[in-house]
Parts: sequence; structure tokens; C-alpha cells
Amino acid sequence: MVDATASAKPVLTFQNFSLRCDKSNPKVSFQTPWNWDLPEGKKIAFITRNPFLDYQLISGFAGLVQPLSGQVLCNGPISWPVGGEAGLDKNLRICHALDFLSTLYRDCLEKSRVSIDEFWDLLSRKGIHPRLKRGELEADQKEFFYLAVSLLFSFDCYLIENTKSYALLTDSARPLRAFFRKQLEGKALITTSASKRFRREFCTHGLVLSSFGEILFEGEISEAIDWADQNLPKSDDESSDDNSFDMSRKFENDESSVDSDDDYL
Repeated sequence: MVDATASAKPVLTFQNFSLRCDKSNPKVSFQTPWNWDLPEGKKIAFITRNPFLDYQLISGFAGLVQPLSGQVLCNGPISWPVGGEAGLDKNLRICHALDFLSTLYRDCLEKSRVSIDEFWDLLSRKGIHPRLKRGELEADQKEFFYLAVSLLFSFDCYLIENTKSYALLTDSARPLRAFFRKQLEGKALITTSASKRFRREFCTHGLVLSSFGEILFEGEISEAIDWADQNLPKSDDESSDDNSFDMSRKFENDESSVDSDDDYL
């Protein structure tokens, strides 16, 4: 189970924290509220068969969804969901979008292990130039830009939902993975990725949850993946006629592509 002992510097602190777990019933929430800390530098994959709970988790940690009880305290800068649109208007030019985010996250930019020159060089290789408007980008350019700008800033904790974890595994995102590894050194990560490849490559620990948010297992990532494979019922997510949730209104683009050889739970 999760170690409830406070770390020297927890990144997130959950206090009587509970989220909605059922898409059709707003009264269904965690059976046992969370009271624990996420230590600095811990990279953790949340593993559950409930896709709606996946959505709630990232949205709740990002402050886009209010918990049904309690609160989550942020003890340092937390990223917006990686690859999300970050509230950028489609009429903003790329250079102005970067200026806007750099003003909001000045401290995170100053601590970044990725330079502005590296960032612009990477965008130029994809045909993304400073004077282009966000709305003028092709679908693959948009996804690349949102991933790149998310990873430009040095946050204490990065949030990655399932769809964007697959986007980071594409061949075109290979240079972004190199950026991500730089930024992740000593930082925390939370992901709801269903990709075993992503979990093993970027996570150190796994937290297996029931469909009602109960913590069933916590341990090293390979052990958590194996435990979930052996103990989580396959029917939980297969019984739903809608296993995907449109997050585009809040933070996500619709377009994505993944490597065909990646595996799912």
C-alpha cells in the first residue's frame, strides 16, 4: 500500500480526497478517501480498468475537476496535462503563445533543462515557425507543438493522461522523449497511461486502483503491472459502451497517433 508517511518534501498531499468514479452516477465516489503524500521525484502510474476514473484523476490533479470531498495540496509547480492546449487561443501566433506561457511560468522556464534555442530548433524541423497562428497548424503539428511546449518548462510534477502517453511514443515524438527525460530528472510524474511500454520507460512505481478508487496494490512498476494483469477483472472497462472521454474542451487535442507495436492492458 501507499506509504502514508510524509516525505521531506511531498509534491502533492491528499487530504480526505475523493473523486467521482461513475460516469452515469455523480454520487458514486471513492469508497475510502485518500490521505497520503506523493514524494518528490516519484514517478507513478495509476492503473485501473475504469476509464472514467482515469479521466477524473488527471482532471482532478490538474484542478479542472473539483473533488467530491477533501482536497489535494500542491507543494510546488504542477504541469498542466502534458500535450494539452493550456488555454491557448487558436488565433495566437506561436511566438505570442510562448510569451504568454513564459510569463505565467517564468520560474519554471528559468529552471528548464531545455533551452529556448533547442525548443525553436525542434519546432522548425516540423515546419512550425514563430509567426504561424496556432489555428494554422496541421493536426500533427498541433500535437507536436502542444507536447513540446508542455515539456519546455521544469515542473515539480508532470501529469500525463493516457492518449498523450501514446503520442509521446510515436516515431515523430522521439526528440520530445529526449527532452522529457531531461526534465524528469529528480521530478515526479503521474500518468494514467495504459501503455506498458510507457509505464516501464518512464515510471518507477505503480498504484493499482479498483474502479472505486480503492488502493489495491502499490509497488515497483513491473510488479504493479503484473499484479494488475493477474487481479483486475477484464470486464470492468469492456462493459462500457463508451470507454473514451472527450477532454478537448479542457486540455486535450483530438488528433493522435501511436506506434502499432505498443501493447495495452
